Amino acid sequence: MSEIEHPQRGFLILLKFGERQHLSEFREKGLLYLNPLSYFSSLESDSARADPFEGTTTIIQPQHIAEFKFSSCIGECTASPSDFVGPIRMSLNRIASCNLYCMFAVTKPIEGELVDKRNFEFGDSFVLVLNTQEFMSRVSLAAQKAGLSGRYGLVEYYDRGERSGEIGPFHKPSTFAYQNEFRIVLRPGSGEPIQLMVGSLLDITSDV
Repeated sequence: MSEIEHPQRGFLILLKFGERQHLSEFREKGLLYLNPLSYFSSLESDSARADPFEGTTTIIQPQHIAEFKFSSCIGECTASPSDFVGPIRMSLNRIASCNLYCMFAVTKPIEGELVDKRNFEFGDSFVLVLNTQEFMSRVSLAAQKAGLSGRYGLVEYYDRGERSGEIGPFHKPSTFAYQNEFRIVLRPGSGEPIQLMVGSLLDITSDV
C-alpha cells in the first residue's frame, strides 16, 4: 500500500463510528470489515451509507455534450442531452468489486462541534485512533500478508449535477461531505465482504 499522505501539514486524526460491540472487536482484535463498493450502490434505506454513484468510474453530464451517439452490432442511434433524465454513469467491475474501510477524518483544529450529528447514524459510539501512522502501518502489513494491495487517503467531494469526467473510489457526491471520509481501498476485490485481522489496537486507540 502507498505511504499515507498527511493533509494540512501532517494534521490527521481518525475516528471510527459504529456499534459498541463492533468497535470493541476493532480495538481488541483489529478486525476491519470491508464491504465492496458495489454493496453501497445497491443500498436503498440507509441514508448514511447508500450511494448509487459508488463504483462509478466516469460521469457524463448531458449538458456538457452536444449529442450522444451509440454504436452496436445491430446499428447506431443518437440522442440529445434533453433525452436523458440525469447523468450517465459508467462502471468497471474491477473498481466496483474493490473493498473499502471508511473512517471520519479530522484534518485541522476545529472550534465548536467536532463532528456532524448525522455521523452517529453509523452507530451510537466511536473510537479515536491515537497514532494514525502506526495504525496504517499495521493495516498495510496485514493487507500484504493477505495478498492484498491498495491505497488510502481522503475522499474528494463533488457536485453530482455538474461533475463530468473520471472519478473513482476516493470520490463521493457533496451530499456526503459531512462525513469527512478517509478510506482504505483494497484490491483485488472479489465483490464480497473481506474481514482483515490487523491484531490488537488497544495500545493506539481510545476506549469506546
